[in-house]
Formats: sequence, C-alpha cells, structure tokens
Amino acid sequence: MPGVNPPGCGKYKNMYERSLPQRFARSVHPVGPRARVWLPAVEHRVGPSVLYRRIGQFVVDVIASALLPGAAMFLFVLLPTHPDGSIRSGPLTATITVGVLVVAVAILFWYWVLRPAEHDGRTWGMQLFGIRVVDVSGGRAGRRQLAIRWVLLCVDAFAFGAIGLVAVLTSERGRRIGDRVAGTLVIRGRGPGLR
Repeated sequence: MPGVNPPGCGKYKNMYERSLPQRFARSVHPVGPRARVWLPAVEHRVGPSVLYRRIGQFVVDVIASALLPGAAMFLFVLLPTHPDGSIRSGPLTATITVGVLVVAVAILFWYWVLRPAEHDGRTWGMQLFGIRVVDVSGGRAGRRQLAIRWVLLCVDAFAFGAIGLVAVLTSERGRRIGDRVAGTLVIRGRGPGLR
C-alpha cells in the first residue's frame, strides 16, 4: 500500500526487531536470493556436543563416500585381458579406466555437493547426527561453497582427519579449513525458514 512502511523498513525497523524474540532477530534481513535462517549463537568456541557429532558424521561420510564410488570399480571387469589374466594395454583399456575415474568423481561430487545443496546442507552423516552446513551469515550454503568444502576435504581429512580436528578446535566458531575458505559454518539441528 503506498505511503505505508512495512515492518522491518525505515523508522519502524528497530522497533520491529526489538519486538521479536532475540533468537529470531537475525532472520528479518534477507541475504540476496537465499532465505535467511535462524542462526544460533555460534560466536563462541564449538561445544562438545557439536564436536562429537562432527566426528561421528565424518566417519559415516568417509565410509559412505568410499563405498559409493567403489561401485564404479566393477566397470574394470570390462577390461580386455590376455589368456593368462593380465590386462591388455590399448585404447579400450585407457577409455575404460578414464570412464571409471569420471564416474567415481561424479558420484563423490553428487554426495558432497549436489545432494547437500538440495537437503538443507546435509550429507547422510549430517542427517544422522543432526547437524548441517550454513553460510557464515546464516543463509543457505550454496553449491559453490559446498564444492569448495569438498575440494578442501582432502586437506582436512589428512592424517585421519587430524588437520580438520585441529582447525575446528582452534577456530572460535568450530570451522575447519574448508569452512574458513568457503565461508560456511556447521551448526546443530534445523531452524525456522528451512523445509
């Protein structure tokens, strides 16, 4: 309606925010095309509950993401072999090998990037342990951010995840290296605004 300021705009903005419960005060500002979500107090160091959940999630996701691409290895049965069982070299062998690698990478990309982007920033392990990835400002994590986290997982997972664990423990918001570069956080549970 012309001449009427909606709540959250102009001189009524601060009054409107003060009338909301404190935990929802951050949700009144949209972040571009992404929906703003409830972001609990994450400015302090990561709590033991979230830390233990992240460790459990890491174990589940590493196992799941190792087994899924393993299915692509069955394509190697198509490799041409000599009568003694040794693999013949040639264009067909090279093509099948490249095909297996492409399928494996595509499965990993789906698991770590595409699926979480469509499921509130959660892998299967995160769903199991009740945590999810969000943008550092409180919005949904985008595919680009999830892709950066996935690429840097090879750094965080080094030495059985010791690098990532140290990064989480030394970060005020419990962020591993992938989170710091991607601009994301891992938080517990779900909040208003997410379906």
